Amino acid sequence: MDYFQQSLHDLVHQSNQSSKDISAALGMSHQVLINKVNPNNTVNKLTVHELHAIQLLTGNDVVLRAMQGSIILSALKDAPCSIVEAVVSNGKECGDVFSAVQEAMADNRLTERERSKILKEIREAIASLQRTELAVLAHGQV
Repeated sequence: MDYFQQSLHDLVHQSNQSSKDISAALGMSHQVLINKVNPNNTVNKLTVHELHAIQLLTGNDVVLRAMQGSIILSALKDAPCSIVEAVVSNGKECGDVFSAVQEAMADNRLTERERSKILKEIREAIASLQRTELAVLAHGQV
């Protein structure tokens, strides 16, 4: 079962709201909603408007994130790095952020040059985390 189909199922079945409450808010029968989010159902699926409404009702964007990950993976020309490589990179990049902050704050002042260096290190750490996210999404799929 792919991540996207599972995310549809989880959106409804792992919500803080019951699936019956969700279906009532959508104005559809409970069984229709259950059928639409069933990963094994290949015919009757949620409409874009229903999906959007459920995400707003539940405050859960798991399906949006699954779609985003799928789009990013399809656009990749090179295979993403392994999860282990990505996590090791995260450790290095986060260490660079800590070092930059520690160095900058040694005199209890923050200059514009120091701020720029810290922000650069933060952006690199965020990029590293995004590579890790891709590695996790791609694991077993590429």
